[in-house]
Amino acid sequence: MIVIVYGYEGSGPGHWQRWLEAELQRRGAAVAFPELSDPLAPDKDRWVAELAQVVEAGTEPVTLVAHSLGCWLVDHFVHERGGACLHAALLVAPPSPHLIFEAVDSFLLPPRRREAWAAIAARSLIVSSDNDEFATAAEIEAIATDLNVKYQMIPEAGHINSASGYGPWPFAIEWLRQVGAL
Repeated sequence: MIVIVYGYEGSGPGHWQRWLEAELQRRGAAVAFPELSDPLAPDKDRWVAELAQVVEAGTEPVTLVAHSLGCWLVDHFVHERGGACLHAALLVAPPSPHLIFEAVDSFLLPPRRREAWAAIAARSLIVSSDNDEFATAAEIEAIATDLNVKYQMIPEAGHINSASGYGPWPFAIEWLRQVGAL
């Protein structure tokens, strides 16, 4: 099963995550895109519990596809629940772990524990941009190193969301194929 995880404010119409959900459904893939509680006032403990319900209800290893704050949700989930029930994770445009924004304080600092990620690190990937307003490429590359996961930087892609031109994003489908999730 593929679980799509949004961040602060959710992923509205036109976002690549909405496109990915529709594309996976069209292909007959098992996909979930849970509506997390209060996307404008996210709470780490509540979101981890909600994600755990979805992941633990799956009958097969789950692949997570997260954007922005959803990346830190995934990191907290892996830290608290472990990676045994997971197959892989795609973390797209994580914000700086030192972000100053009160609405997301419960997620910061993310744990970033290499040993927690060990079971899925070889099949996981962090993707970011060199001009994301919420994190520097150097910060995200350091996080990838901390977690021992691959890192890919997309030049001038902003926050890799609909505002920066990412509606349909075939890259996500190709990555899912490469890691054996499709």
